Amino acid sequence: NHDEIDFEFLGNSSGNPYTLHTNVFSQGKGNREQQFHLWFDPTTAFHTYTILWNSQQIIFLVDNIPIRVFTNMESQGVPFPSKQLMSIHSSLWNADDWATQGGRVKADWTNAPFVASYKNFKAEACIRNPPSASSTCSPGAQ
Repeated sequence: NHDEIDFEFLGNSSGNPYTLHTNVFSQGKGNREQQFHLWFDPTTAFHTYTILWNSQQIIFLVDNIPIRVFTNMESQGVPFPSKQLMSIHSSLWNADDWATQGGRVKADWTNAPFVASYKNFKAEACIRNPPSASSTCSPGAQ
């Protein structure tokens, strides 16, 4: 019953817009994916990808432009990631069975090794002190 909040870049073939896949997985429940076509090629320059997550909502931003808001609807039975600790992960993984134009385009392994680069990475977060509900927030965090 893990929780997960995702930005995922789906496979691309030359000339097609890049697709950014977002997902909110909570308390073992998924199926909250939404996809967006980026208005730029994310491989040519660095861009800012932000997840603002608090008890009311999760906002996904690209270059400070909100692209998705996932509102906390737990009162109506929709799971929201608020019950357990979270951590930050980054990875490159082969999802060519579904992510690359529905699995039509397979990974070209001759281009390996594949590399992701990060610049000015910053995480601002509250640190929860289990089992109590108290938390300590860094400056600017919610």
